Amino acid sequence: MENIRRKLLKNALVMTLNEKDEILENGDLLIEDDLISEIGRGLNSQPGDQVIDCTGKLVMPGLVNAHLHSQENLFKGYLDNLPLEIWMLYTYPPLAYGPISHRLIYLRTMLGAIGMLKSGVTSVQDDFHEIPFATLEGESAAIQAYVDAGLRANVSMTETTKHLCDMIPYLREIFPKEVQDSIPNSRGSDEIYHTQEEIIQAWNGKEDVKIVVSTGAPQRCDIAHLQRMFRLAEQYDLPYHIHICETRAQRVTGHEFYGSTIAQFAESVGILAPRTTIAHNIWVDEKDLEVYARTGINAVHNTVSNLKLCSGVMPIIKLREAGVNVCLGTDGMSSNDSYNIFEVIKTTALLHKVTQPDFTKAPTSGEVLQMATKNAARSLIRSDEIGSLEEGKKADLLILDLTTDAFGPLTTPENLKNHLVYCENGTSIEKSIIRGKIVIDGHKIVSIDEKALLAELRSLMPAFWEDYKKTKAASDKLVSYLREMYWKCINHPDPMWRFTAPKSEYL
Repeated sequence: MENIRRKLLKNALVMTLNEKDEILENGDLLIEDDLISEIGRGLNSQPGDQVIDCTGKLVMPGLVNAHLHSQENLFKGYLDNLPLEIWMLYTYPPLAYGPISHRLIYLRTMLGAIGMLKSGVTSVQDDFHEIPFATLEGESAAIQAYVDAGLRANVSMTETTKHLCDMIPYLREIFPKEVQDSIPNSRGSDEIYHTQEEIIQAWNGKEDVKIVVSTGAPQRCDIAHLQRMFRLAEQYDLPYHIHICETRAQRVTGHEFYGSTIAQFAESVGILAPRTTIAHNIWVDEKDLEVYARTGINAVHNTVSNLKLCSGVMPIIKLREAGVNVCLGTDGMSSNDSYNIFEVIKTTALLHKVTQPDFTKAPTSGEVLQMATKNAARSLIRSDEIGSLEEGKKADLLILDLTTDAFGPLTTPENLKNHLVYCENGTSIEKSIIRGKIVIDGHKIVSIDEKALLAELRSLMPAFWEDYKKTKAASDKLVSYLREMYWKCINHPDPMWRFTAPKSEYL
């Protein structure tokens, strides 16, 4: 990538998303190194500056994907019509495939990075899971892909401590003993902790990478490990990432394991705080919302993924009314099949217009854009760096062509956000600037050789799928047991219901 110190963007429509939500017509923006140094009108260039004419262009903050799992990238377009717990048999199989080479980890991560760059993402939060166990080398391969692509990256190391049968209700009674014994145990807390700290020491703060501490979900780890990892996040001032109440089965898990909801259990063991980001939050009740408001957590709405996995609809209006910081994520490629964040933005804006009849409560287009920028920056613990265009913040921004069909014929500053949310899909992006460097120029990724990388990835896939077939065959044998668990949870007497069909039709 180029190394020009100063870039002056001239005559743009600048959408800042700052506290005053200012939109500057015929505005200029000066980048020095990796920072925005000045925003205004009539700024003058100096010898050696790269001057970019932005007449007829929009300059806006880069988008943030606050939740994804890059290890799913090889399963793009693979599965359909499976709820989470059955879907996990194939994407996160208990009888693990692999381990896969570090080169393949790099390439599959790069596949996702390419998709995100093309849809305007400049920062990612990857809840990375290496199969069968986390290693510094595997984590480094994924992080290096983001660095080489030019993306700003938050990357976790997810690993759990419990046996599968102790993560999901009823499996101990449903699985035959020989099936239970055939499923390997997780690693111990000491090994996981050592690897996590090794990764933090190797990468945190280098190349603008931030390491995230992740424990998967409260029900997947013992209490001591949850608390130990949270203290590690506090020690290094890192985000703490976790999943809560994604499915009906997880709602029932709270009843069966803790005699409360998982959210209330998580608060009781001290792992909820402003540094905590919780993915999904579909099957949450009023007391859970009080917990979230009290602890100041961040909630990631993975709208498209939740629809694909039959999980239900997150009560986003209630979360926002409780004062919870809601941001957006694509989730993994196997549960979404795309990392196009504009799809998530539009789906979010549309879905919550029909969850209740009060049309005044649905999030506006401006509020949904904030979920993909400022709100997501808070989840990444990067609010002082990204999420809005302000002097002193990092130069992560997009330049979009306002003459495309997405913005015609009536685009004005007043309805600009509507066009971005309902009409744009990323194809209007002419340039993406991350850390002050041009990563996309003329709709082309200039930071990498996309064609060569994807060709190499395709060449490795036959061997991967041949190895994966053995794992799939083992998972096929478990489907009937997981189906029994699923319907037992659906029929549980808990009155909460997050599907659109009436509960009475299925009982």
